[in-house]
Amino acid sequence: MNKEQDIVMILLELEKNMVKNYATAITEASSDELTEKFCELFNMSMNAQRDLFNLANEKGWYQLEYAKTNKLDTTEKKLTNKLSEMNK
Repeated sequence: MNKEQDIVMILLELEKNMVKNYATAITEASSDELTEKFCELFNMSMNAQRDLFNLANEKGWYQLEYAKTNKLDTTEKKLTNKLSEMNK
């Protein structure tokens, strides 16, 4: 890894963690004003994370593993079955 790649990957990981933390803060906020502020910060962090991901992906630093269609179909069926069970 080069220095630029290291920095981008560290920032990407930090932003991913911030998105998770803001999601928790949103669900636990004690007032509407606080919830709105956390939502604003969540969106900013989510956009920064996406921008960093796109940069890393374009430079070939973040390789995606594409799922096979049959694997997606199997996962979709499992989730649909779970939702059906939960709605009973």
